[in-house]
Amino acid sequence: MSRKRPVPTRWFTGALLAASWLPSLALAHAELAAQGFVTGLLHPVFGPDHFLAMMSVGIVSAQLGGHYIYGVPAIFVTGMIAGAVAGIFGMAWPLTELGIATSVLMLGVAVVLVKNTSNGLPIMLVTILFGSLHGHAHGLEMPTAADPVFYAAGFVLATTAIHIFGVLIGHVLTLRPALVRWLRYMGGCIAAVGLVIFVRTV
Repeated sequence: MSRKRPVPTRWFTGALLAASWLPSLALAHAELAAQGFVTGLLHPVFGPDHFLAMMSVGIVSAQLGGHYIYGVPAIFVTGMIAGAVAGIFGMAWPLTELGIATSVLMLGVAVVLVKNTSNGLPIMLVTILFGSLHGHAHGLEMPTAADPVFYAAGFVLATTAIHIFGVLIGHVLTLRPALVRWLRYMGGCIAAVGLVIFVRTV
């Protein structure tokens, strides 16, 4: 009859230590994920340059109408994700902050000028460029303590919500000709803020 070999004490102790660390590791990962998601979610909302640019994208897409209502915001998000990946990996882009200020200015002007008869292709091309600049800034500013995946999920969700908010504004204010002028005033105010940001950035 064979005898069972006793488990070495050091192996048993090591297993107990590993098991005791698992909950703390899981908790640390959860905290990291939560911090990353919340940080990414709040950054576009409380950054006036990001908020105004993203809201303007939604407004312009509603002004263009048709498939542009979802096409323009979608291409902005696509560019933003690409730029964020570059920023997370530390790729330096020239004039990112200046480009962001320019985006607020130009998108505000677009709100003033764009109509549903306008050619949407130039808007799409400019939007993906501006989206990449905003994403790059997000990626560079990501805290080292944040989980990049959850951070990205947070700011994509926030961006989408701001786009929808802009689409609703654009849709409501284009329902009646009398309301369109308020949309133009809003675009002028956004452009003015963009100009101030541009001057302060230069």
